[in-house]
Amino acid sequence: PLEDLMLKRLWRAYGINPFDRLLRKAQGKRFLICWNRGLGDIALGMYALVHRIRQFIPDAEVTFLTRSDLAQGFSLLEKVSVLIHPEMRRKEAFDLDAGLAKHSLKRADFDLVIEHPDPTYWCQWQLGKLIPRLQWNTEWDRIDHLHLKRPYLGVHVQTETSYGYEKNWPIEHWKALFERVRAAGVEILLFGNAPVPVIEMPGVIDLRGQTTLAEMLSLIKQKCSWLVVPDSGVLSLTYFLDCSFPLKIVSLWSDPRQGILKQN
Repeated sequence: PLEDLMLKRLWRAYGINPFDRLLRKAQGKRFLICWNRGLGDIALGMYALVHRIRQFIPDAEVTFLTRSDLAQGFSLLEKVSVLIHPEMRRKEAFDLDAGLAKHSLKRADFDLVIEHPDPTYWCQWQLGKLIPRLQWNTEWDRIDHLHLKRPYLGVHVQTETSYGYEKNWPIEHWKALFERVRAAGVEILLFGNAPVPVIEMPGVIDLRGQTTLAEMLSLIKQKCSWLVVPDSGVLSLTYFLDCSFPLKIVSLWSDPRQGILKQN
């Protein structure tokens, strides 16, 4: 009913934060957090989660159990450990105990296990107050093996996941943009997990599925003068890297209730 929905929203806005309650009761400092959702949430949610834990327990030891494609992203957070669950798949149930067993660990090795975190609710306090600062590893600047010059237009063509609304720009518009960019003498780098949809055009270098996350971010940081992206993990991680580099970002997203705009 509408009344129940309104009460739920009021409680979320003004009630006791369940994560704070959990931290006040926490016994010990070893935390395990499971994460099987988006890449961008590392900046937009997990950063604040770790920050809050250390406000309550400054010497907390935080470990994340996550998918292999997200693991490198967690290294952008300060002083956390990362375990890869090889069978974890996005939006699918996972066996926590089996994932820990792969690393010769069990739940009892941690003082608090958070299997299903809810950063959107638990970290509402951060909006407009906390700026995520993702630490850059200078070792990742070594990308000469990729043999790319500068400058490029970097592009994340699609968010590569499904939502209750459409985040992606039609592919025909992308191709029209690429033709205009090429006419101006600029080449394009495509970033992402897989070369879908297929884009074969002169001056378009398709790196989807061919780089690590660190290589992709390093290419954006060092080789791209422009980045055009939807509201995706690529946008969130790039935007909140705690280092200086010249880059013009065009975000194909203008909903202040989502992503980096919601962060305020």
